[in-house]
Amino acid sequence: MSAFLAKEGFATVGFEKCMWTVTIDNAHILPGAHIDDFLIACANRQVAVCVRLLNAFEGTYGGALLHYLMV
Repeated sequence: MSAFLAKEGFATVGFEKCMWTVTIDNAHILPGAHIDDFLIACANRQVAVCVRLLNAFEGTYGGALLHYLMV
């Protein structure tokens, strides 16, 4: 996933190696990953890079995130 995101212009956030950021077409996109799960924060899920990301990793849109559990 890191290679895909780097190719798309994403940069890691701070010292974290599991969170990235990029702004494309005025859309701020923040994907975060843990093992084989990832969360994409973006106001417009139709931004082309989000679609490519879900297709490249056989992802599915699970709907709006309503709760986030930190363990």
